[in-house]
Amino acid sequence: MLDARELGEEAVLAALMGISEMMGDLTDLDELLDAIVRIAPRLAAVDRCAIFLRNRRGAEFRAAHAFSPDPATTNRLMRLAIPEADIGKLAHKLVNQRIPVMFRVGREPLLPVPIIEAFDVRSMLLVPLVYQEQVMGFITLDEAGRDHLFTSREVNVVQAIATHAAVAIVHTRLAESYRRERKRADALAGAVTDGVVTLDRQLRIVSLSPGAEALLGWTSVELDGRPASEVLDEGGPGEGTGIARRILAGAVREAGAVTVRTRDGRRLPCVVTAAGVPVPTGGPTEILFALSRTEADATRRRPARTGAG
Repeated sequence: MLDARELGEEAVLAALMGISEMMGDLTDLDELLDAIVRIAPRLAAVDRCAIFLRNRRGAEFRAAHAFSPDPATTNRLMRLAIPEADIGKLAHKLVNQRIPVMFRVGREPLLPVPIIEAFDVRSMLLVPLVYQEQVMGFITLDEAGRDHLFTSREVNVVQAIATHAAVAIVHTRLAESYRRERKRADALAGAVTDGVVTLDRQLRIVSLSPGAEALLGWTSVELDGRPASEVLDEGGPGEGTGIARRILAGAVREAGAVTVRTRDGRRLPCVVTAAGVPVPTGGPTEILFALSRTEADATRRRPARTGAG
């Protein structure tokens, strides 16, 4: 194994910059974490690395990614789950104190004996994955059967890597949460209305729900940033945007009748219910326009039923 001291500052910096670039280029968190467990050992003069993610509900740390020169060892690491109750002192240092831990056999008993024996651990560096005081898990580095004394430089490098990993994990979870909430919102909008148009405070179109796209014939991309009056004021100046202005003025909910313009030039009568999306600082940051075709138009356009159904 190459001694980390033989790696120049430029090589270490290049590796850290490479990880940063991967965070921007890789859309798959698994690919990024897999790259990290392969790169990190070389920067700490060892050959084994694992990333454990914290499961608060199950009160355990479970291996999410691992790398070892021995594929069989990698497979065993990937099956490893450590209950927090089994590593009370270690969990306190990593989760409560949020500090790196340098474990060495024969000193403070931080790791369960079965894990030490199964993986022939002699020394190990454990660094928490921290983002804004929230601990997502930890990263471990060691080499089977070797008592490696980690230098302060190696610890600092691994801390930088752990920070990158924590940021990537949080951002990915936020993106996934946003996608789920967006799907829920679209499903709800489709169930109770024909479509939702979102406006910003300047009364520009921000987005269309799938139902609004079908109703109006435009896509969100095509209308992004365009004045709402081009679509919502077809029945007269301020017909739709006037409702939006009342929301900006402080109304919680407004309803009315509007005529919208579709992409093919049709004038479509709709009932609109508008509401603001509040922010803690006060006032709405966006305005939601829930559009429903009037009964006459909906009946005229609804296909006739056939058969027994």
